[in-house]
Amino acid sequence: MGNSKFFKGVMLGAAAGGLLSLLDKTTRREMGTTLKNSGSAISRYSKNPKMLADTSKDIYEKMKTTADQVSRDIQFISEKVNEIKEMTPQVKEMIEETKETFEDSTEAYKETFSDHPSNEFNAGEEGSQPVASSFKGY
Repeated sequence: MGNSKFFKGVMLGAAAGGLLSLLDKTTRREMGTTLKNSGSAISRYSKNPKMLADTSKDIYEKMKTTADQVSRDIQFISEKVNEIKEMTPQVKEMIEETKETFEDSTEAYKETFSDHPSNEFNAGEEGSQPVASSFKGY
């Protein structure tokens, strides 16, 4: 019971909204043109049903071709995503190896620069650190 009032209200609201929108002159012109074009199309197709069938077949074929292309595109993207997922462990391993190499190099730099007992690279600067300390964190 309540549903019938609801749907009646929705229909009345839609009708009122449509009528109010027709107060605009541009909207009235566009609606008139649309109705004329629709009427002529209906008339043309009713007189020539074969044309309607042919047009429908053309539209169906275009939609089918587009759907096939979209399907192939989605499959291609899915394959690329899977390739990236498979590459991720390899990339992670390469990053770890690079990090280890930098850490080893840092240690070598520290040893090289710590051999200078007077720390002549920073002579005269209070509170300064050896050059090798700038490689920490790699």
